[in-house]
Amino acid sequence: MTQKGLARGSSTRAANVNKRKHIILERAGDIIATQGVDALTMSKLALAADVTVPTIHNLFGKKADIFERLVIEMIERVEKALADLVLSDPITASEAFIDKLISLFRANEGLYKAAFVAGENTKIFDQKLPGGIFQTSLDICSQVCQKGREDGYLLGNINTEILAIQVFGCQRLARQDWVNSYIDLDRYRAQVLCGMYITFMADARQDYKEMLQRRVEHLSQTY
Repeated sequence: MTQKGLARGSSTRAANVNKRKHIILERAGDIIATQGVDALTMSKLALAADVTVPTIHNLFGKKADIFERLVIEMIERVEKALADLVLSDPITASEAFIDKLISLFRANEGLYKAAFVAGENTKIFDQKLPGGIFQTSLDICSQVCQKGREDGYLLGNINTEILAIQVFGCQRLARQDWVNSYIDLDRYRAQVLCGMYITFMADARQDYKEMLQRRVEHLSQTY
């Protein structure tokens, strides 16, 4: 076989391996999302993905490694989605932030829910990825609050970092409700934005506060 043929064969094998990995992660996500973290076993996953248990071990390792891979891929996708976020006034920036997340999650709700469940239940967020998705989101909230203050939308009477932590908390609490299937993504969006706008109102100039209030009243109709 020629060198070109060998390269083509190697590329095909790599593509097949990646496809198999993707299927295994998808099925792992399905099991976690519908049955919980404890329901995921290697034998059940092998059956769902139409592979053998040794294949899963060869491609990923142990069950904990599958959890970690789910979380890492989710974090990478979220960070990529938020990388080009344009900061403007707090309302526009908040809507752009949550809409990017919603668009990402809507593409495969089960998989993203499973990644969050796996991350929280196995402490991967705390132990192995101390920055990750939470720090990225908190940093964006801090930048939005800082720019809002610099541009005069916010008065600066409340410490910017304290305000940012509260804004970030609105997103995290709503996300937990969505992950646990208490709310859908549309309600998730409305809940996040209402919480963020009410938080901004605590430090907003009067005309902007009135604008925020109108947004909250409008969003509340979707609850």
